[in-house]
Amino acid sequence: MNDPASDPKTLWKEQAMTTTTISLDQVMKAQAIRANRQIKWRNGREYAACLLVLCGFAFYIVEFPQPIMRAGSVLIILATLFVAWQLRQRASARALPGAYAGESWIDFRRAQLTRQRDALRSAWLWYVAPFVPGVVVFRWGVAKELAQGPFAQGWTPNLCVAAIFVGIAILNRYAARKLQRRIDELVAQAD
Repeated sequence: MNDPASDPKTLWKEQAMTTTTISLDQVMKAQAIRANRQIKWRNGREYAACLLVLCGFAFYIVEFPQPIMRAGSVLIILATLFVAWQLRQRASARALPGAYAGESWIDFRRAQLTRQRDALRSAWLWYVAPFVPGVVVFRWGVAKELAQGPFAQGWTPNLCVAAIFVGIAILNRYAARKLQRRIDELVAQAD
């Protein structure tokens, strides 16, 4: 009536175990695919933000007749186009290696992390600095031409803008250090 051989607990404990070994290369392939997807989403958000900036400052060119504000808007539009191009050149996701590419997934992953780290390290130069002239000219136009409004006069709005620029540069450097730690871990695993 109560046969121990038909007891589900016993059957479960006595079943044959199969183990699957996953190579480091397979893990790197999965990580590379996931990272490429994340990079594409991040860059998509950045391109969408660029589009918003382009539309916003194109509107300002039409809306504000003051030449200083228009000049600042044009400089910001040019900076936005430059940043979008640099993002594509420096931080886009590399194409995943094919089956016969001759590059291991570990090498691909390390190269991709290094590329992203280098882009983040230099972001202050190609991502933040291009906006400084346009923002300075635009803020000068706002202070000179629009005496009214919450962000027209005083040091507070200028300090807020400067803090945003510095904050972006600091966050990118922090992200670059995190990627460097991942690169170091990867090198240690590969040895």
